[in-house]
Amino acid sequence: MSTLTFSHPKLKHIEMGFSQLTQVVGDNTELKQQLWQNISWYLSKHKYSESELSILNYNEPQIWEDGLDLSRSKFRTIIIESISDIHELLGANKGTPTFDVLNQVMKNLEISKNIEKINQEIIQIENQLNASEEIQQLNEEKKFKWKVAVEEFNSKILLQKNVSLMPTYEERSYATEYVDGLTKYMSLLDLLEINLESSSEMILLMIKNIDDTLSYQEYEEVMNSMKRLTTKHPNFYCMVFPSQIGYVYISEEHIESILVVGEEAHSLADGRNLYTRVCAYYPDQTIPSYNEFLEALKIIAPYLFTSKKQSIQMNVKELVLIKIINELFQYFDFIPVAVLQHSQLEYDFLYES
Repeated sequence: MSTLTFSHPKLKHIEMGFSQLTQVVGDNTELKQQLWQNISWYLSKHKYSESELSILNYNEPQIWEDGLDLSRSKFRTIIIESISDIHELLGANKGTPTFDVLNQVMKNLEISKNIEKINQEIIQIENQLNASEEIQQLNEEKKFKWKVAVEEFNSKILLQKNVSLMPTYEERSYATEYVDGLTKYMSLLDLLEINLESSSEMILLMIKNIDDTLSYQEYEEVMNSMKRLTTKHPNFYCMVFPSQIGYVYISEEHIESILVVGEEAHSLADGRNLYTRVCAYYPDQTIPSYNEFLEALKIIAPYLFTSKKQSIQMNVKELVLIKIINELFQYFDFIPVAVLQHSQLEYDFLYES
């Protein structure tokens, strides 16, 4: 794992743990948007306008990885900011994963004879058009004569203009817009996997608002697939910005690359290390097991480093964990909501200390 730092004036205080599977969560929507825009623009080689540069004192933002300049060309960056972006990526336009797969398929097929036959038909069509009465009349007694030219067919034209990938169900074709969100994301990952099998290109998939069309269970399913691909392919990276505060995926290998953006922004520590430190400060002997701790992180992580009241009902152990982790990162403004069931030691820890 590496650490990203930023020159952007609103992001200078952030040190972001960056691994093959990175998440940015928390309740500070404005700061998350600044971070998303800064990273996505930087890696997509966005050309800053005069007005954008004026806000930045006419210095293009820089991003450093472990103190060194992060090359804007390090990754082929695929950006999904809304569901319409995934519709485009599932289309066969040049530059999409779909195009790459179909192009690979076309290269492996022996279709030259088929294309030759098509071109013979095209030549006949061209001759018939030029022999038509209308074209003859157009050229009658003219110094410059007009000729109809029909472009010859080749595999490139076939792929770019005549081939598409279309979802079907019970032998009926549908527009991609009618396919459910989970199927769209899983299909995109399947296409990327096919490409990754034959390419060493560094790919970064950036996804914002993924949870707009996914339930939490579906979100975990997509994240599990991303994790599998990042484990299998060292050149594949994912960075996910859920829009809902309650969505976070906990994988032991990638806890330290979860950036929680609240009133302060911190990347979490390694899971085992974080658990050991939490245990040292737990107020009584009912310390959760490591697996219970990981399950609790799914609930509490987005609510760290903020004084806002929790928008969901939490039990006392979850609130205790929030307070301990906050204080491990020197954040002391947490205000726990009232809870009904608790031990006296847990209550005293939350409300008296």
